Amino acid sequence: MTPFISVDIERLIRGDEKVFKSLFDHSYVGMVQRAVYYTNDLNAAEDIVQEVFMRLWEKREELREIQNIQGYLLFSIRNKCLNLLEHQQVMDKYRQYCLLQEISDDEEEPETFIEEVGNLLNKLPEKRRKVLEMSILESKSYAEIASSLKISLNTVKDHIKKAYAFLREEMRKDISSPILFCAFYYREKYV
Repeated sequence: MTPFISVDIERLIRGDEKVFKSLFDHSYVGMVQRAVYYTNDLNAAEDIVQEVFMRLWEKREELREIQNIQGYLLFSIRNKCLNLLEHQQVMDKYRQYCLLQEISDDEEEPETFIEEVGNLLNKLPEKRRKVLEMSILESKSYAEIASSLKISLNTVKDHIKKAYAFLREEMRKDISSPILFCAFYYREKYV
């Protein structure tokens, strides 16, 4: 966003589309960059900026009290991004809850479930299994795993990627383990 743009608030309030377009053209890229800073998601950032500008246009009569239009826009972007992040956290917790609920409602005994997971992990090559176990069970970062096993960071990433691909494929073959599939799917997606 440019440091300062002169905006004729009165013309904007009266619905002057040229003033609105000028504000949009000068501010859009910087505001998307700011939204990406919060969300790490370009599509979500662009949607948020569009929503903020639509709301600005729809509520332009209320702008008389606004002293700094750019500050107002940045504040609106920040709030929308934080709301999105909060919503995503709630959805992630809900997914985790549903997975745990499904597992606890499952007819299988927990020991059987754990045994199935162990059997799948044992099908992995030893080094790949070790990397995956360090990542999941020991909650180690990729850098810590690389250092501990004296392998490169890219090798760790490759092992993790291939391990998840293998596990997904194995679980697709066994329709009786959809919960396990979901657990690994979400783990890979959000790691």
